[in-house]
Amino acid sequence: MDLWTRFLLGVTAVAVVGYFALIYGGCALDRRCHLRSCYSHRTCGVVYDKTDDTLAH
Repeated sequence: MDLWTRFLLGVTAVAVVGYFALIYGGCALDRRCHLRSCYSHRTCGVVYDKTDDTLAH
């Protein structure tokens, strides 16, 4: 594997980890945000509860 291929794989890995850290990490810090399940055990996004009287659990 040459240097250019390693560089591109590294950039891709950093981008993927950064994306998950930004989306799911930011959601973990917000009490009104929770993960959305597409199937019984798979997570496919986040949901933000916009009502003031109820919080997402």
